[in-house]
Amino acid sequence: MNSTERKTFWDALRRIRDNAPEHIQDLLATIKTPEYLCRFRSVNEKNLVQLQENKLYYSSADYYDDPFDTFIHVDFARIKELHAILSNQLNTDNPVFVNWLKSLEPITGISSEQLLNNLKEHPLDVSSFPDRIKQVRTVIQKNLFSICFCEDELNETLWLKYANNYKGFALVYNVKDQNTFLRGKEETCRDCRSLIERPFIYPMFYSEDAYDATQFALACLLWGTQIPPQILNFSYKAVMWEAERVSLIKKKCHEYDSEWRMIRPTMMPERTCIKMKPYKVILGLRMPEYSPTFLIICTDNSRYLS
Repeated sequence: MNSTERKTFWDALRRIRDNAPEHIQDLLATIKTPEYLCRFRSVNEKNLVQLQENKLYYSSADYYDDPFDTFIHVDFARIKELHAILSNQLNTDNPVFVNWLKSLEPITGISSEQLLNNLKEHPLDVSSFPDRIKQVRTVIQKNLFSICFCEDELNETLWLKYANNYKGFALVYNVKDQNTFLRGKEETCRDCRSLIERPFIYPMFYSEDAYDATQFALACLLWGTQIPPQILNFSYKAVMWEAERVSLIKKKCHEYDSEWRMIRPTMMPERTCIKMKPYKVILGLRMPEYSPTFLIICTDNSRYLS
């Protein structure tokens, strides 16, 4: 996808606020997924084991080497203001707070009495907000898991950066062939969350303007507190599609990456993986003579090599 097409996708992603089928179809219609996507790897034991097992591990954004990954802006003044309001008014006997909960009824669909009962059973502790505000960007990044791909298997910059200066290899996946995805085809896959919540692959958008992720930052801070279940569910709905928006924007200077990302739908701290079978493996021009032998053993089928 060129920059204009990626901008069209980003505008559609900014508009979507629910999971209505017609809205999702409108979003997906803007994505021109190439037939093949690739990943560049260096030759080491970890990468060879993952190749042999057809495993691709999701990584949290705080591990990515790009300092501008999740190119976002957070309005710390607004967060601190909310903290002050919650700290001063978070009292189930406070009439101002009760009236505020009543005003939320049309939005949340939850009666103020239900919310009050929830707050009494699960007191909302915001005492950790001040310290967590300072680390909010890291908090956000630790909750976002994805797998990075590139649409250009000859991308020179990425061969240099991620394939050890052409001494590594590139894994090429046919993402339009369902046989590429191995989920559900093994006994160990029965309880895999990827079967329930299938991850999607999206193009990255590159911009000079950071995305305002204040709303998502607030939700991340709330998720780290003792929060009533109904308020927790409401906070999830309030930031629907925010994880995708925050994950899929990078600074304009990285446009050469031609990057795509598989976003993990489930937000949890554990690192998980998905199984995908490569269509082929491209060997780097400077790969040492002994390395191809290991790659053939790992793929267990020389037709993958080119």
